[in-house]
Amino acid sequence: MLVDDEQKFLNSIAARLKLMGFEPLTATSGEAALDIARKNPIDLAIVDLKMPGLDGLVTITKLKEIDPGIKSVLLTAYGSKKIEQATEALDADYFEKDRMASFWDFIKNSSQKGDTIIIRPASRTAGDAGDGRADAMLPGKIEILSEQKPEGSDRTAGQESSSGNAIDAGQLRMIGETPAIQQLRRHIQRLAGLDCAVIIRGETGTGKELTARMIHQSSPRRHDRFMAINCGCFSNDLLIEEVLNSDRMARGSGDFDIPSGDRAGSGGTILLDQIEELSDNLQLSMLKLIDSKETSGAGGAAMPALDARFLAASSHDLRQRVEEGKFREELYHRLNVLELFIPPLRERRDDIPPLCGYFLNRFADDFGKNVFRISEAVLSIFMAYDFPGNVRELEHVIERAVILADDETIRPGHLPDRFQKSARPSPAKELISLAELEKRHILEVIEATGGNKSKAVGILGISRAALWRKLKQYEADAS
Repeated sequence: MLVDDEQKFLNSIAARLKLMGFEPLTATSGEAALDIARKNPIDLAIVDLKMPGLDGLVTITKLKEIDPGIKSVLLTAYGSKKIEQATEALDADYFEKDRMASFWDFIKNSSQKGDTIIIRPASRTAGDAGDGRADAMLPGKIEILSEQKPEGSDRTAGQESSSGNAIDAGQLRMIGETPAIQQLRRHIQRLAGLDCAVIIRGETGTGKELTARMIHQSSPRRHDRFMAINCGCFSNDLLIEEVLNSDRMARGSGDFDIPSGDRAGSGGTILLDQIEELSDNLQLSMLKLIDSKETSGAGGAAMPALDARFLAASSHDLRQRVEEGKFREELYHRLNVLELFIPPLRERRDDIPPLCGYFLNRFADDFGKNVFRISEAVLSIFMAYDFPGNVRELEHVIERAVILADDETIRPGHLPDRFQKSARPSPAKELISLAELEKRHILEVIEATGGNKSKAVGILGISRAALWRKLKQYEADAS
């Protein structure tokens, strides 16, 4: 838990701790910290000294009354012998805010063992020089320390983490801390048990299929199959067959997941991806299928009722396509019980650092490489880049960088060329007056024509007298 009344500093420390694999709770006062500690098991409390109301020392004292096992760290801008003695009496440690290098060494030397955080304090020396930029937007490096989860982190499918920065549904994770992603997680949880149709909208690479899979994994249907169908890849007949052919689905063919068990091969969730690609006739067939959940097979043979939940995904605004006459309004309303919108990555740049940390850790494990840092230069490039391919593009870039990295750090040289170009600063454009621009152009033409004024006036479109007057003026200005 982090406790500091300075919101900017609190957010900065919390963001960096999340990148390092922790899930910190935050409080902006001692009173709020005590309330959190009464409701949550706290392993380590990092507390600011100077706060309105309860100061840091009183807060730590009262935290230990709630739980004597809480480890405590005091952060202060005013280190002194008195504070050192007070923290020793409380079995706590302290670090000065303008010397944060020691603090981060302390955190890095912390490790998780089972459900207990083992603290190995780093030694403080007078020459310990911190960077003095604890409130910087971008941390100097990203370090993923551990994937082990503290006590209470084993949650049922769909249960949101206490920090709000990720939601787990099986092995699926949605990484993000921005309000839009937090709201999306809340909608997923609300929708999970309702078994209604949903439209998921977002640009390519934003995570539409991931959202659909998380709805499925968080729902009562999670023991049944999940089937993702790209509507742009099938003809009318083949798409209906793909949806209805439960025998083929039960054999494990196609792009879907079928868990083991008696219920495998029945029910489940069907994602209609790129639904805007459906022809008008197929939209009508899909409308009837969703309405009746049953149809007839070849030769009029009756088919069993289709017990499935339909989700639709599109990179287009289907409401607008309805207005343009390109999508059936009836089908739109059947699917649009609720529309989820996933914003592009460029509109939620604060999610870039935690996504980087997640992908870095994953690919380092996949490839067995000891790569656990992203340089500040790389992170700065990422924060300035628009990511037209969104989260998927970031994922592939981190994967490539981990492969190319020859030590523990990802650097700008490991990024594709498009990032290298964006990293080069554009030369500042010189702003000049029209008169100066005209002068430069005339002199360039004179030089290009070898001083031939007849050719020059032909190119410039002015008279010889006008050219003579301008050249005389330039000579006078120079003298």
